[in-house]
Amino acid sequence: MNKIINFKNIKFFLFLIVILLSNFNNAKELLIYADSISYDENENILARGNAKIFHNNKYIFSDLIIYKKLEKKILLPSKFIFKDEENNFYEGSKGYFIKDMDYAEFNNPKMLLNDGSRIIGDKMKRDGHIDIISKGVYTP
Repeated sequence: MNKIINFKNIKFFLFLIVILLSNFNNAKELLIYADSISYDENENILARGNAKIFHNNKYIFSDLIIYKKLEKKILLPSKFIFKDEENNFYEGSKGYFIKDMDYAEFNNPKMLLNDGSRIIGDKMKRDGHIDIISKGVYTP
């Protein structure tokens, strides 16, 4: 019985830590976390398994993230979730981010905006605070 209670307490404290630390992810530099991180011959960083990138209160989650160090380009060959500094959530696939995550292009965008509205589309380009969605549908 004590083991069950201790296990529940540990899970509760880990949950609290994750929630509290998510507010402190205002990293000025690019932070990369993953189950496995490796480098290739061109000094590209390959993050696999629960990969996360944090930068200036923005973050990206995906199973695979490739960071091209020389180009400062984040490649996302599979599905991903992106959160911007205004707490808007984007889901997409097969895309990339550059310029401190301020410019992006990706396929199959699904957006949940901080006011509760939703947008889905075929392709998306993001440049600063301007989002261009092709073949998009908006739901208030």
